[in-house]
Amino acid sequence: MKIRFLIMMLMFGFLATGCAKTVTQIVSFGEQMTVSVTLRGNADNTANRYFLILGTSNLAVPLPPPDNITYELIEPGTDPISGVAADYYTNFYNTWAGYIILDPGGYYLVKGPFVSGEAITREALANLDAVSNTLNFSFRLDRIFDAIPDQIYFDFVSVAWPDGAEKLPSDHLSSTNAYISRFEGSIQTVDDGADPSLPASLDIERCNVEIQ
Repeated sequence: MKIRFLIMMLMFGFLATGCAKTVTQIVSFGEQMTVSVTLRGNADNTANRYFLILGTSNLAVPLPPPDNITYELIEPGTDPISGVAADYYTNFYNTWAGYIILDPGGYYLVKGPFVSGEAITREALANLDAVSNTLNFSFRLDRIFDAIPDQIYFDFVSVAWPDGAEKLPSDHLSSTNAYISRFEGSIQTVDDGADPSLPASLDIERCNVEIQ
């Protein structure tokens, strides 16, 4: 009996010690996305446009040639030179929750949903920093999403922007890993590699996204 009692006391002590070391980890959701994009050459927001497109599931964006020669990458509500406007909504815009665009005026945020015949609303986000091969910006997730999803899908697209001609995409993130958890501290880096056939200002090499 004494041995059995001793064994029971030892087991109780072990369990009590183990329970004392149990720690409950609290996970926080982030409220802001920070984006850093590296190009092979300096950005040119006069000759080009740059889009960060966001969604709640796999995104559809017009691809660069030769995979696509029919659809431009233009903003909702813009009349295309290539393709039929209604097809842009059916094939692409209905998968977008919103986007950030960099043009000569700086960074602008545009929230969806995007419906044919309805005008978009641009919100000024930031000015472009000193010209370099890196684009950096951040924004609150609730400015794009009414209900922030557990996983946020994204694509970054560079577009040559000739006056009076088609605005076909030049490069985008050709990766199946272009999504990130909404947990605070989540980081996703998508490497796209160099493409010497593209102008350096349009060639995306890397996109780093962080949730804060």
